[in-house]
Amino acid sequence: MLDVLQNLLTYVVPFVVVLSVVVFVHEFGHFQVARWRGVAIDTFSIGFGRTLLGWRDKQGVQWKIGALPLGGYVKFADDADAMSTGPRERIEDPQALAEARRQGLFHAQPLSTRSMVVAAGPLTNFIFAILAFAAVAFAMGRDVTDYAAATPRIGSVIASMPAADAGLKAGEIVRAVDGVPLRGWGAFQERIAASPGRTLTLTLEDADGVVRTVAVTPRAMDRPTAEGVTVRVGALGVQLGILDNERIIEAVGLIEALGAGAGNTWAIIARTGTYLGGIFSGQSSGRDIAGPLGILNASGQVTTIALDGAGPGLGDRIGSVALALLGWAAMLSVAVGFANLLPIPILDGGHLLFYAIEALRGGKPLPPIAQDWAFRAGLAVMASLFLFATWNDIARLFPGAQ
Repeated sequence: MLDVLQNLLTYVVPFVVVLSVVVFVHEFGHFQVARWRGVAIDTFSIGFGRTLLGWRDKQGVQWKIGALPLGGYVKFADDADAMSTGPRERIEDPQALAEARRQGLFHAQPLSTRSMVVAAGPLTNFIFAILAFAAVAFAMGRDVTDYAAATPRIGSVIASMPAADAGLKAGEIVRAVDGVPLRGWGAFQERIAASPGRTLTLTLEDADGVVRTVAVTPRAMDRPTAEGVTVRVGALGVQLGILDNERIIEAVGLIEALGAGAGNTWAIIARTGTYLGGIFSGQSSGRDIAGPLGILNASGQVTTIALDGAGPGLGDRIGSVALALLGWAAMLSVAVGFANLLPIPILDGGHLLFYAIEALRGGKPLPPIAQDWAFRAGLAVMASLFLFATWNDIARLFPGAQ
């Protein structure tokens, strides 16, 4: 029972909180620009399914929290569904269209208004990421520690990975691999990465100076390089454990922190674009695409590492976890913003693609039947991606399932 409660607090709660924040940021972007442009809004929902909590504000908007925290939506007054695939009824008469526009019906609005409302979601995700990364940088300073040269001390061991199976323990120092002394953490990482599926002998020393040897086999995993090419590397499932007196931290000013936030956000966008390009060119594998289970596991790992590196006080632990999850939320926010800009119908990028076609056609939208089939195809693509990502998650978490 205690283990169940611990996993709930370490994995499930951070997952729900972080994902809900990122979804709220995205939907709030749509909501605020829609309200600014005078669009009538019916519902603002975080999560899907049965309503756990809901209320209606003075403007008539129903705010609610759904039982399934895997997304959210803003539903406009004339939407046929939560995905804004079209209006409940199409208006052709010019006078009726003008009246619908005056009433704030979304699908009757000018192309510019619709485009701004749709683009606001991903854009707000990127703005949030910049500010979140900046807050972390401002609070923690710039870490200029040479981690490659740091003592190869194990900080945490990830469950269900080779290191955990072999009995490696936090706090142990890896002195040698196959009898060859190590120069630092970077050398240890290089040796593990270069040995997928090959059994290695680690020489370990604990805090009391007791030395032991352990045989461990790095798990073969596919990882994209900076160029977007997928390579097979070895992985043990350990994190560096570095002492406070080994870290070198420089204070960061507000402007510099904002610059760092923008730089981090752009770097993730660029890496993601390169990786997706590598998938389409055949140079990268899609095995690193993660779904809800992967996000859940990553949330738990971020929380665990933050707790392991925090001070003994409750305030220290709360602060460490809060900053770690803020940084994780920033990374996830970039991913959500980027993914929503993909030109897949039912996503924001698909809507923007339709609007671009409408603009090229002189303000004439695609025929309803074409849009309907496109949305069906988009739904099929997203369902396939969800299943593929979930299979990737299962394969990573339960290697025997492959």
